[in-house]
Amino acid sequence: VKGNVMTAAHTSSGSGKFTLFVSIAVFTVALVILLMTAGLGNATQTPEARVPVAVSTGTVKIQSGFETPINVFGLVESPKAASLSFDMAGQVNTLLVEEGDVVNKGDVLARQDVQRLNARKRELQASLERANADLELARVNSERTTSLVEKKLESAQRLDEVKASLNVAKAQVNEMQAALESLNVEINKATLISPFDGVVNRRFIDEGSVVSAGTPVFGVTSIEKYQARFAVPADVVEQFGVNESVQVKVGDIEVTGTVTQRLPVRNVQTRTIDILVTLNSNESVRPGDMAILSGSRSHSETGSWLPVNALSNGLRGLWRVFVLSNEQNATLEARVVEVVYTDGNNAFVRGALKDGEIYVSEGTHKLAPGQMVSIPSQHQAGAR
Repeated sequence: VKGNVMTAAHTSSGSGKFTLFVSIAVFTVALVILLMTAGLGNATQTPEARVPVAVSTGTVKIQSGFETPINVFGLVESPKAASLSFDMAGQVNTLLVEEGDVVNKGDVLARQDVQRLNARKRELQASLERANADLELARVNSERTTSLVEKKLESAQRLDEVKASLNVAKAQVNEMQAALESLNVEINKATLISPFDGVVNRRFIDEGSVVSAGTPVFGVTSIEKYQARFAVPADVVEQFGVNESVQVKVGDIEVTGTVTQRLPVRNVQTRTIDILVTLNSNESVRPGDMAILSGSRSHSETGSWLPVNALSNGLRGLWRVFVLSNEQNATLEARVVEVVYTDGNNAFVRGALKDGEIYVSEGTHKLAPGQMVSIPSQHQAGAR
């Protein structure tokens, strides 16, 4: 009986193991069949079997070199601007103009108190009259002595003394006249004159102020045609020739001007070259306004202009462009390019592109290499 029990137990254990092995085998076979079925299902959905996607396209146009726009900033300035002052100390007792007044060349703008100078002038005039009287007396003595010497009634030494006195009297008269002329110059300098036609832009003092020599009294700006000064990079300065007409933007307005000067000296700090543009009109323009001069810079790279929508992210900072054959139902190929320049709407790229190839111009984020696409009957022209 004991033997029979042991035999039954052994048979039951072996049967359980066999059942486990069979279950594992069945599960494995079922999993393999499932995976194969899924693979075959996906294999049937190849890009060639899918419906072609219609895309917008353009044609690659390879060019050697391109130009990019540049803006050079400058300031509007007056061709003449002066800070007017007296060249001697004194009290300013008269101011004849105010800020904003238009003045002409030669107009009197201010005067200093000249009472002391007038008193000094009267003193010099009196001294001059005395010197003239002394000169007249010396001349009479000289004539009388000369007559006596000729008659042998006076010695030659006396004649020499009289002539010397005459020369001294002449020198004193000349000295007084020179001093009087110098004083007249000082009196004239006490009147401040406008050196050119312009507008008073600043008044620095009030009447009654005592100023020293060189103290600013008025600031005057010329009303001649304004000019704009631009610091132009050396590699583009040649496109702005002297006497050439250019367009300058001041605020929201466009002003036509003429290049009048291209300075021969390079700025040591900025390495730029200054050019002066004389504006044809001062209307709506003021000194100190910012001006913009437009130009272009040439680049020697070979590549093609593409719309930025034709680019998709690539590897290592590069970009991809999808190109396709000229067949009606073509597949996409990814070409790696480098963006050299972009203005936000178009980009100049260089890389694995050939002239005349057709590229996808937009919607590249929805596409993948190898995907079948259809080309419209008339694809779009190149970006530029």
